[in-house]
Amino acid sequence: MNGTQATFTMVLLFALRCVVPLAVVMGIGYAMNWLVDRWEAEAAVPTQKADRCWAFKQCDEASREECPGFTQQMAPCWLVRTRTEGHLPDDCLTCPMYNEAPSFA
Repeated sequence: MNGTQATFTMVLLFALRCVVPLAVVMGIGYAMNWLVDRWEAEAAVPTQKADRCWAFKQCDEASREECPGFTQQMAPCWLVRTRTEGHLPDDCLTCPMYNEAPSFA
């Protein structure tokens, strides 16, 4: 074996030892990122204006300003009203938005 063949063999073995495992790790990382993006897309909850209580019930501006669910928009309206008023209003029990909401219990 001459010097050129020995150098080529060493470069090839180096590539097999370092580059191939690196490519495998990069491929696994790409696949995991793809899975995470897919799971996040499946779990995404749309936050549009139409999914708000006052938009669903078509409340006027005057009643929106008095409603605690409208003034504290970070939490569901029935939760805010329960905290503010001390009980859940009867109209929330029949509301489709309340009945279709995920349970926090």
